[in-house]
Amino acid sequence: MDSPTLLLDTHIHLWREHEIQNLAWQSPEGPLFGVYDLEKYKSCISPIPPSYGGFIFVETDRKFTDPKDPSEDLTAWEHVLEEYRYLLQLSKNDKQGKQWVKGIVPFAPIHLGYEAMQRYKKQLEAVDTEVYGDEKHSLLVGFRYLVQDKPAGTASAPEFIEGLKFMRDNGLVFDLGIDMNRVGLVQFEEALGALKQVDGLKIVINHLTKPPLGREPDNGGIEKWRSLMEEIAKLDSTMKLSGGFSELPSGLARKNDDLPIDEIISMVLSYAKPIFTIFGPRRIIWGSDWPVCGIGYEQIMGEQKDAWHYWLKISKTIVSKMSQEEDIKGEPEDWEGIWGRNAIRAYNLPGF
Repeated sequence: MDSPTLLLDTHIHLWREHEIQNLAWQSPEGPLFGVYDLEKYKSCISPIPPSYGGFIFVETDRKFTDPKDPSEDLTAWEHVLEEYRYLLQLSKNDKQGKQWVKGIVPFAPIHLGYEAMQRYKKQLEAVDTEVYGDEKHSLLVGFRYLVQDKPAGTASAPEFIEGLKFMRDNGLVFDLGIDMNRVGLVQFEEALGALKQVDGLKIVINHLTKPPLGREPDNGGIEKWRSLMEEIAKLDSTMKLSGGFSELPSGLARKNDDLPIDEIISMVLSYAKPIFTIFGPRRIIWGSDWPVCGIGYEQIMGEQKDAWHYWLKISKTIVSKMSQEEDIKGEPEDWEGIWGRNAIRAYNLPGF
């Protein structure tokens, strides 16, 4: 579909200059060292599509520590609370103009269990009062605790499962971030085992599980990956068509000074087609993974500029191809919903 009636970007990250030092993964040598705030995002998605309706912010892996007791909560979670405050302030300032912030998925200490999640939620509520006063908002739609860079056993620990139950009990979505490209299927298996123990939890899977584009996944290959995907699809789960550029193989080169779009589409389709077949279009949503989408794009094109628009273009081509497959069933509104309406349902987004 060339012109969706509503386009929501379901996965972006933002940070300001003074917050760079608080990002756990950031370094002066890194490809994203610099300021990536709302103004930078606006400039990178310009010209803004007429149907663009805002974004869901997903936590940026800020530094944190595990508090030894409740008296340390504020200092342990200082940087992640600052991030939440920043997004609330953006949403508050938006009210007189275009509302950019449609949902917030902050960090949460899921790995510390139910009681720690209760305490953390109270800290977020204190920030709500600080920014919004007595006015209520519904922007907190879920939590993410990145599994992708954590040691084996993190997701299967009893405390982690209890943290997931807290989310379920409070009607919040769990954004699952695993890295099949760099870790293989072991991490997927472990996370799936934990999720199966929490009936009723809503799950949004980031970046197609970060597949190793151009090759099969380690620890089992494509058939085992597909089997795991079929299992997670039995749960209340939704898949993000996002993050593809950062999983492209090294050595992929531009062709005649252009992005090798056909080659990229072919590699993404090897994973996207099984996902569309298993989930169906109603349970797929689009996201850019900005500004991370600029990393793989920059490796090919020598710059990050235009990465957002090219990922959108490639995604539209993939969706168009999938809609023509006879074994992938969906109503017209399901295919249209990939660009926005499916996300409203998956995250229970307010304001629509």
